[in-house]
Amino acid sequence: MLERSIKLTNEPPAGFKANMKRAISMYKKEDFDERESKIRTILFGLCYFHSVMCERRKFGPKGFNMRYPFSEGDLRDSSIVLQNYMEGAGGSGKVPWDDLRYLIGEIMYGGHIVNDWDRLLC
Repeated sequence: MLERSIKLTNEPPAGFKANMKRAISMYKKEDFDERESKIRTILFGLCYFHSVMCERRKFGPKGFNMRYPFSEGDLRDSSIVLQNYMEGAGGSGKVPWDDLRYLIGEIMYGGHIVNDWDRLLC
């Protein structure tokens, strides 16, 4: 019976493009459109960074020395930090890249990382 039947599996799509789609689909279109253009641009970069970090861990020891638990919660929390920080920065027009890099790269995602080389890669 098994030889004659059709076998189907349901797995999440793999690859960078699928990770990007999954990361961007976390946000509602209305919420995304309500934000300023520079915040939308930074948010796209954040989704890109999240996708790279998730895809990199799939390569095992060639990607990172350990398997780190990056999740959509990290992306969600990082976007909340981004929104709050940009509101607190006022409308000066200048994006505080060093501050955002530290908050998101070193604290939000880097908080999972325990190896110095992996932290450098992040």
